[in-house]
Amino acid sequence: MAREDGVGLVWFLLGGAIGAGAALLLAPRSGKETREQLGDWLASRRERGGELLQRIKESVPEKKEQFVAAAKAAKQAYNDTKHHAGANTD
Repeated sequence: MAREDGVGLVWFLLGGAIGAGAALLLAPRSGKETREQLGDWLASRRERGGELLQRIKESVPEKKEQFVAAAKAAKQAYNDTKHHAGANTD
């Protein structure tokens, strides 16, 4: 049941504020160190993401050629089967 007087929301916000305060007080590093570490982590993830994107871009033409060849082979096999089945019904 939802409380219509907003008491639940007040408790939720109070709990969030207490949790944030505890996190700041108990953090093992200073804010500056934490921001630097987070920035380094984000930079490395950005670099790895760029490398992955580059590898994907390089492999797309090859994968496209393989897909087109497989589609042509499947179409030819279908047509051969269809033609062969039609020849046996005569």
